[in-house]
Amino acid sequence: MPIATHLFREDRNRPALVLVHGLGSAGNIWKSLIPKLMPDFTVIAVDLPGHGVAGIHAEEEVDPKSLARAIVNEVSKSHGISEMHVAGNSLGGWIALEMGAVAPAQVKSITALAPAGLWHQVPTSKLPPSFFDARILSKISQHFMKLAYNLPPLKAIGYKKITHLWRELDFEACRDSVLAMANSKGYMPLWRGLRGRKFESTIPTDVNVSIVFGDYDLTLPEEIAQEKNVAPDHSKWVVVDNCAHVIMWNYPDLTVDFIKKTALAIS
Repeated sequence: MPIATHLFREDRNRPALVLVHGLGSAGNIWKSLIPKLMPDFTVIAVDLPGHGVAGIHAEEEVDPKSLARAIVNEVSKSHGISEMHVAGNSLGGWIALEMGAVAPAQVKSITALAPAGLWHQVPTSKLPPSFFDARILSKISQHFMKLAYNLPPLKAIGYKKITHLWRELDFEACRDSVLAMANSKGYMPLWRGLRGRKFESTIPTDVNVSIVFGDYDLTLPEEIAQEKNVAPDHSKWVVVDNCAHVIMWNYPDLTVDFIKKTALAIS
């Protein structure tokens, strides 16, 4: 399975941290966090199949559990890393949880940021909720990004459901997310891979798990996709005030702090 890994500052004296993006995104969504994480970790950002620079194979299983196995295998094979911490957002958060279930001897901690998979009812629609206001719009607006960014009605259409703080998003974050979504060949295959499923795996209690949601998550709201009974019993569940779905956009420093506390057991 094609998984692209981007290694930042390899240092065997620092624990490995693997970062997993969400549906229609890419590894560069972590761009603003990586310099803040590098003093404590050997950081590896992944591109999921059909996202970023990673290819995708037709008819290959791309459900969250299969993706979790593929990431662990690729990181171990390409970088010789036998133990790792993991952080993921949205679908990446679900995959991070599955990584702890399929490889508990290798995955030491999980920081799941607004993870998918904790549904009250599994999604069954053929198209993702973001198909029209994110996928289609990104394919159009990629050709006039500066204009779209500076026209509040267009920017609102693209980002209002992702974050109520859409006005504060800088041009670089918007550009990266638009290009990632517009060019994601894995967008629909990965949606089909998660459709009709939810997180049902078991993570051993010695794998430290934090689950972090914003109180203003319109993508995976509490009444639809934040079922605590689905999450591992030993998870630390955190709700961030005035925060939306992509937590690292709203509060990058706080996100780094969550990852460090989970991985390094900083009290």
